[in-house]
Amino acid sequence: MEGVTGSRGWWIIAAGAVALYWVLAILLRVAPENVVDRVVFDWVSGWDVPLLDGPSERISWFTDLVPRLVLAFVGVAGIALAGRWRLAAATALAAAIMVIPIDAIDLVGGIVADRIRPNGAPFLAYPSGHTLGTIVQYGFGIYLVLRLGLHRRLLLPLVALLALPIVLVGPARVLVGVHWPTDVLGAYLLGLASVIALILLLEIGEGWLARRELFGDSLRPSLAPSATASR
Repeated sequence: MEGVTGSRGWWIIAAGAVALYWVLAILLRVAPENVVDRVVFDWVSGWDVPLLDGPSERISWFTDLVPRLVLAFVGVAGIALAGRWRLAAATALAAAIMVIPIDAIDLVGGIVADRIRPNGAPFLAYPSGHTLGTIVQYGFGIYLVLRLGLHRRLLLPLVALLALPIVLVGPARVLVGVHWPTDVLGAYLLGLASVIALILLLEIGEGWLARRELFGDSLRPSLAPSATASR
């Protein structure tokens, strides 16, 4: 997605995902206990697979706020240590700009939907905060890893490792009984839009820093694919 700032299509995708997020919130306000949610929730939460119960709880913990903040710090530090100072600075800048808008849309969406969680906990159900945070952080992380130009033998496992929480967190939140399926769907929609917005802001920030010759990169050859490795 490098150079995505020049593509109007990505803006349209982000705007469309946000629009669907709000439409879903309004529909849930009108019909908070709908048939689709109930059927899917009963089906997933009724799975009698003991081996999945423990992993689902661990996935929910691993995608909580504190572990994600630690991972974010480690990720930005790793980019800087790899010599990509400008990318690290632009990443931190984009994240700082987007954190409040994402949280605001998350909160207002929950107020609009105005539904409780299936386990009766006194918290807004829509959207799933764990799922949203996971998609934003790990999805953005995949983009950053792709930007580092790593060897394929290191790149593919890293991308797979980052993609795994994105795939598992939504079903895990339903399986442990703390969210309805549409809470998870809303989180995936807002998460997609947020990742695209983060990438757009990052690349705008990189251009701004480059024009001012700030945070110049100091690439380390050992991290970039060699000429022989690319053959």
